Amino acid sequence: MEDLGDHKEHKNCKILKSEEVWNHFRQDNAKALGILYDRYVDDLYHYGQRITKDQELIKDCIQDLFVDIWEKRKKFPEVHSMKFYLFKGLKRKIIRKLIRNRKLPIDKNILEEYNFEIIFSCESELITRQISEHQQKQLLQSLNKLPRRQKEAITLKFLDEFSYKEVAAILSMSVKSTYHLIYRALGKLKENFPKVITFILLNSPF
Repeated sequence: MEDLGDHKEHKNCKILKSEEVWNHFRQDNAKALGILYDRYVDDLYHYGQRITKDQELIKDCIQDLFVDIWEKRKKFPEVHSMKFYLFKGLKRKIIRKLIRNRKLPIDKNILEEYNFEIIFSCESELITRQISEHQQKQLLQSLNKLPRRQKEAITLKFLDEFSYKEVAAILSMSVKSTYHLIYRALGKLKENFPKVITFILLNSPF
């Protein structure tokens, strides 16, 4: 088996695919956990910021997530998309902690109440390079006026680059419903931002 070496250098050069690192991790290689953490912590933090403004809660949930996967590593099967698995797990942890902090019972209706605010960060660089700063602000305002499910679906698909199937799983809906949800969101945005929407569609991995 290939030696993982210093995990910090893998954060930059990404020699091994995440799924390969995961296989090392499942065989009790603690360095692999460090590689996965370094590789995904920023993306996870930015995702958490869309759900809540509580920075400490986000950090705690990310730490809890990696502790959990380390403790349960022997039980996990092969993971085909590490990013998808981590995003889904983080969302579950954040929502449950928000509910716990509010001392409310966990049920489906309450799980739909969380906020979702889009922020532009490094993952949206390709989009923001295409338009002026003023247009960026307008786009961000328009995005955040969308219904929460549409906002979440469109960012998971086009900023985080998940497949429709993965977006559907994170949102706990059918793939067909996810298609319709994203189609409606793009339709609302296209009238005011045709250039940006065209760019997104042309550069999206469908």
